[in-house]
Amino acid sequence: MHRVVAAGAFVVHVLFVGFTVVGGFLAWLMPWVVIPHLAAAAWGGRMAVTDAACPLSRLEDWGREGAGKPRMDERGFIAHYLEDRVYPSRLARRVEVVVATVILGSWLGFAIR
Repeated sequence: MHRVVAAGAFVVHVLFVGFTVVGGFLAWLMPWVVIPHLAAAAWGGRMAVTDAACPLSRLEDWGREGAGKPRMDERGFIAHYLEDRVYPSRLARRVEVVVATVILGSWLGFAIR
């Protein structure tokens, strides 16, 4: 049961982060997507600039602990799965700025399309 919860939270996290990054471009094809994307981007921005705990991270940690696995990095999902695997952790802030720029660019493209 705990493994299923941890795996489910992981999958939802991947989908949410992916949608947050590229959802603005998806809105170019399906304009109704812009509203949920604004909410996702606002949540992602909040998580990037505050120390707020993500409910999905808490849920995944609960599942991981119950399955006998260690908790994620205390900084959360992105730090645990992406930093030092996809990019060096010392570049984390720069990556956040690039992602924010991509999101804002997608909104600009949506507005002028």
